[in-house]
Amino acid sequence: MVFGAESKELRNRIETSLRETPVLFAAGTEALDGLGEEAPIVILVCDLDLAAEMAKLRRVRRELQEVPIVAVSPPATGTGVRRGLDAGADAIVFEPMIESTLAVTVSAVGSGQSVVPRELRASVQPPTLSHRERQVLTFVTEGLTNSQIAEQLFLSESTVKSHLSSAFAKFGVRSRREAAALFLELDKTTPSEVTST
Repeated sequence: MVFGAESKELRNRIETSLRETPVLFAAGTEALDGLGEEAPIVILVCDLDLAAEMAKLRRVRRELQEVPIVAVSPPATGTGVRRGLDAGADAIVFEPMIESTLAVTVSAVGSGQSVVPRELRASVQPPTLSHRERQVLTFVTEGLTNSQIAEQLFLSESTVKSHLSSAFAKFGVRSRREAAALFLELDKTTPSEVTST
């Protein structure tokens, strides 16, 4: 199933690239209702560098938890690619590369592999957070306000804001909720000791 391919040219390019695979185009993510886990692979056309587009990707992932998702995007930054993977994409294909990579990507994803453009491999590594950023984010996940975090860590509120701003930039997010979710996900894969001072 293909979501978000609004231009006829893009639909034709996707269909031609996947000539061996039946392709069903859906006008919007409302087509997810009732689809369940029946779609073998979902192709979502979105712009990975636009935070608003990630909401569509997160919704598709939430609705179809076990279905592989291939995000087709205009060329994106490393942060955008990482954001797309964090939002639930199993693979990324840039629009200019549809003809040469979409079919093999769909095949690889169908076999349980993840695929990202080679030139952005290094940038999809999880960000490295400083000790203070980790401490601040730990308190954010517990629901503390900046003022409460400052009190706990014996810092000024502006210093807490600075650490949060730095963490937001590293994660490529704009809200505490998104940062907390990504931090919890990162924390599952990279154990660390976080202590308050």
